[in-house]
Amino acid sequence: MVLSPHQELPLNDVVYRSLLAIRRTPGSPWIFCKKNGERYGNVRKAFEGAKKRARITDFRFHDLRHTFASHLVMAGIDLKTVQELLGHKSFEMTLRYAHLSPEHKKAALDILCKRLMKTWKEAS
Repeated sequence: MVLSPHQELPLNDVVYRSLLAIRRTPGSPWIFCKKNGERYGNVRKAFEGAKKRARITDFRFHDLRHTFASHLVMAGIDLKTVQELLGHKSFEMTLRYAHLSPEHKKAALDILCKRLMKTWKEAS
């Protein structure tokens, strides 16, 4: 999948087949397109319309990138790979996008606590 003239995003088989299945107009080079097969001129406008129909509030188009990065990091994907998938030039920018859920943070602290308890038990 080409995101810009200089950036490509690899697709796994599940995503590829899913995108083909929802394709409105077979034969069009565009996955998300108008009924006549032409590409949308403004994807954000289409997103806003879909969001309104779904009655979703307090969610921006750009939040999808934050969600993507956060799920990758919480799945254990290294930050260098996340940086490349997002197309960021700097590591610092990737860190702004990758947020951990409260559950993920708690799980990390639980793991640390178990390790410390084991260490203290062994030292006694």
